Amino acid sequence: MSDPIELFRLAIAAAGLTRPDTINADGAIHRFSSNGKRGDDSGWYILHLDSIPAGVFGCWREGFSQPWCAKSGDDMTQVERGIHRQRIKAMQMQREAEHAQRQQQASESVATLWAQADPVEVHPYLTAKGIKPHGLKLLGDKLLIPMRDTVGTLHSLQTIEVDGEKRFHPGGRVKGCYHSIGKPDGRLIICEGYATGESIHQCTGLAVAVAFNAGNLGSVAVSLQAKYPTLAIIIAADDDHLTAGNPGLTKATAAAQAIGGFLAVPVFTADRAEKHTDFNDLHQTGGAGAVKACIDAARELMAAAPLLRDGVILISGSDLTPEAVRWLWHEWLALGKLHILAGAPGQGKTTIAIAFAATITSGGRWPDGSRCAPANVLIWSGEDDPADTLLPRLLAAGADRSRCHFVIGTRIDGEVQSFDPARDMADLEYEAQRVGGIKLLIVDPVVSAVAGDSHKNTEVRRALQPLVDLASRLDAAVLGISHFSKGGAGGDPASRVVGSIAFTAVARVVLVAAKVNSEEGEDRRILARGKSNIGPDDGGFEYHIEQSEPLPGIHASYIAWGNGVAGTARELLTEPDGHDGNGEDKSAVDAAADFVRQVLADGLTPAKTVKEESASAGVSWASVRRAADGLRVLKSKGAGGAWYWKLPSTLGQGAQGAQRLKVEHLEQVEHLEPENTAGADAETEDAEVF
Repeated sequence: MSDPIELFRLAIAAAGLTRPDTINADGAIHRFSSNGKRGDDSGWYILHLDSIPAGVFGCWREGFSQPWCAKSGDDMTQVERGIHRQRIKAMQMQREAEHAQRQQQASESVATLWAQADPVEVHPYLTAKGIKPHGLKLLGDKLLIPMRDTVGTLHSLQTIEVDGEKRFHPGGRVKGCYHSIGKPDGRLIICEGYATGESIHQCTGLAVAVAFNAGNLGSVAVSLQAKYPTLAIIIAADDDHLTAGNPGLTKATAAAQAIGGFLAVPVFTADRAEKHTDFNDLHQTGGAGAVKACIDAARELMAAAPLLRDGVILISGSDLTPEAVRWLWHEWLALGKLHILAGAPGQGKTTIAIAFAATITSGGRWPDGSRCAPANVLIWSGEDDPADTLLPRLLAAGADRSRCHFVIGTRIDGEVQSFDPARDMADLEYEAQRVGGIKLLIVDPVVSAVAGDSHKNTEVRRALQPLVDLASRLDAAVLGISHFSKGGAGGDPASRVVGSIAFTAVARVVLVAAKVNSEEGEDRRILARGKSNIGPDDGGFEYHIEQSEPLPGIHASYIAWGNGVAGTARELLTEPDGHDGNGEDKSAVDAAADFVRQVLADGLTPAKTVKEESASAGVSWASVRRAADGLRVLKSKGAGGAWYWKLPSTLGQGAQGAQRLKVEHLEQVEHLEPENTAGADAETEDAEVF
């Protein structure tokens, strides 16, 4: 084998970077000048020489990273591939930590620079472009443009020299950051550069968000749509007509499609100069009228829609057209809805979800024999590797692998980080819209979508809402996978989903899987409907977990469907001797007690809410009341005669506890203080920040 260090240096050079003079193969992250200029340290690398020499390198300025290994995947043994995969993951985490530290340092640095800078009135760049300063500052002879997120936090700066050369602050965050010009009023323009944005604002009076580059248009568009869902958004493209692939127009089109927005393109006269590509060029050559005409061409598509303002949205029943539920799998998986698939460990929940994906991608048949139209699926798994677990199972189930898409990470400012559903849902929607035709999204486990306490109803409901919205906008079924809790055996299986009862309350359909003994004593597995708010909530199918070898040396499990079975989930998943599929004693009151603990986990709760939650979860109200008595739930009448429940463990006992309950009624029911918003506008020294 050739010298691995020299091979690594050659790989860096082949990627278009200036290779470092020396390589330190100690497994630590090292920086180098990726463009050969003094003072530049945007390049970085990590290299290991033990076992199989492997590493990763990249450039923060260019926004990319690339793994490297002295051996190809085909030349590795299965054990070596596993070791290599784990090493790459470790290096990724190491790089993410370094990147986070670099961004934090940049944030602190730009805050200092911004505080030291002065307001700007004139600058050669502004004069040359025929534009005005909006929220800019001047440090020496450099223009500073702040780069903020949707909550106004300053993350980085773009500097513009007298000659127009632009630079981002080293290490600063770019993705999702923008500079605002004006205030949104019904419509909002998103564009690439400051000069383009100021020209559009000057010519139309509309608010503009400057995204700084074409690659950031989509992220900014998704973030601002989430913040201002009632705004009509127009993406103003740069027309890079002489650049291969026309990245300005291509990225702008993708951004508009991802949010259902509109596209505006600068239209030049026949004598257009080669360098004229954006709306500032059009402003200087064609005047304000030419710019306004192009923006109005996009606005005409919205002519029927009045200017929108923030606030509550009402609609009359007479303006609605009744619609039937649209099914991906009739009465089992609904388009535009959230579903939960739950069961005890070892029941093949992920393999069942994979079976669904295989049916969809191959246009196969569902367990009831009905045919499915071919479509795409999107899979995020925080527990199984796509290459060695999920894809083999898909192949074993007969899936069309070209229609299967896996979430493997999130690129932030050019760096690949672990996917976080609680943080990256908007970006996931953007990419899903680009793929198109996705009819199933699998989230495994669904609890990963919850950033807060998964046992608190309010936090779970808030965290699941983006999944519900995503299902609706993609017109896809979202299937979240979960586990059974240990308590509540013998009760309604849907009420045993681990975590807050909100998981099953928010989902429109809850599927449950378990292994039980038949009356003949034989083991059998059953998939049943534990709950459905939009169709039948009983019935199921037997299934078996089989093993196959879809490719030589690749072994995987798959689902073999059996006969349909009748009955409720509680009936089907309970053994003849009165135990459930895990051998636990049957007790509806125990299940109700587990429900009560979960629904009261947030503290003082209206009894009306408890009753509504029990109905939604399929838990008998009589069982809930008996369970509440057993738990010694404190019940008290509040303002207006409404009753409230609270677990005693958080209050103490006896008269002192009762007195504390009364005090809490006064504090929580009658005298709620408004939320403290001090500091929310800490970065809004510029009056035009939005």
